[in-house]
This record gives sequence, C-alpha cells and structure tokens, in this order.
Amino acid sequence: MVKQIDFSTLMASSVHDMKNIIAAVSQAYESLVAQLPPELQQSAEVRLIERESLRLDGMLVQLLGMYKFEHGQLSLQSEYCRVDDLFEDLHNRHAELLQYRQVELRIELDDPDLEGFFDRNLIVTVLDNALGNALNHCRSAICLHARAGEGGIVLSLCDDGPGYPEAMLGPVRERDASGIDRSSGSTGLGLYFAASIVAMHDQSGCEAGLELKNGGPLGGACLQVSLPLPSLF
Repeated sequence: MVKQIDFSTLMASSVHDMKNIIAAVSQAYESLVAQLPPELQQSAEVRLIERESLRLDGMLVQLLGMYKFEHGQLSLQSEYCRVDDLFEDLHNRHAELLQYRQVELRIELDDPDLEGFFDRNLIVTVLDNALGNALNHCRSAICLHARAGEGGIVLSLCDDGPGYPEAMLGPVRERDASGIDRSSGSTGLGLYFAASIVAMHDQSGCEAGLELKNGGPLGGACLQVSLPLPSLF
C-alpha cells in the first residue's frame, strides 16, 4: 500500500523546491539583463519581472513560515537590534524598484540609536511584505518611522496612497487566512502571517501589537507594529 503523505508536508517540500527554482532563474535572469543595452535594462518589462519575482518569493516565504508556525517549528530568535540597520536593509532590498517607480522612501527615527528586542529575520519579513504592498498602492512616497513606545518600540510603515478599506482598520490579533478579498484577489495570507509573527513577540504582561490605520504622516495607509522590551525584573 502506498503511504499517504500529509498535504501540508508535501506543500512545504514543494515550496522549498520552488524557492530553489526561483533562485536559479533569478541568477540566470540577472546575467541576461547585464548583457542588454542600458535602455532595455530600465524597461518596464524588466522592472515588472523583478517586482513580481520579489512578490512570488515573499509569498513562498509566507507559506513556508505558516507551515512552520502551524507545526510548532517556527522558533523565535529575539535579540537586541538597531532599527536604523533594519530600515537601511529594507531600503536596499527595494532600491531599484523605488528608483524606477520614482517613489521616495523616507526613513525617520525619533532616536538614531533606537534599539528593539525582536527576531530580526521575522520582523524583516513582515515589513518587507508591507513595503512591497505600499509600492503597489502609493503615489510617490513611503515613510518608515520608529519611536520609543510604552515599554518597547513602535515601527510604522506609511504611504500616500488611498489607504486601507474601512473593514480592515484597527488592531489585528487574529485573522482568517482563508478570507479571500474577491475585489483585490488577496487571500489575506500576508496579514495573517504578519499578525502571527508579531504575536510571537509578546512579553510577560505586555502584548506585541499590529494595527492598520489610515492617515499618518503621508495621509494614506499606515501599518504599525508595537514590540515590547523584555522585563528586567
């Protein structure tokens, strides 16, 4: 008798294979683009491929992350991290698309030496996905802002686009991953994954928080992540 394979395990294995394929295709693509004339290197088609490949890679990261989360394999590796380094890495990852779209990315820290206590790789995943979404909906500007909050730090990513739909506004603690927005084609997976990651950063007596707002410094959508610091007592 053929042994039955759990679908989620099969999916996780397939995601690994797909990520390897994307990495190989991306490497070949970059070599090919380097051989093109400068005017073609800056073409809309080239930027479309780059943008969508980033989106696809991000979706696969989320799927794999959710598998690990549901199976108790997504462990938290929190440490004290500088926020300016975190924001600069996000800027560098999206620099070419920002330049092509002529979008200004503002980085603002109330304290240039601000530090938080979090799993850097996981929080990068949350903000990276949010930045990709902001690039798709903003007009000309995105702002990454960080400040000290009560018992921790608050990270915000805001844009000058049309904002979130009214039904999405407010704190996001739990979100139904199967809820499909037929008007946008969104599965809500990114938000569900982000909420799950943020909730993992709860500290004793203090919850981490994810909240969606409209307005902010640029008048559009604003995603806010609150990360508490560990108690010293």
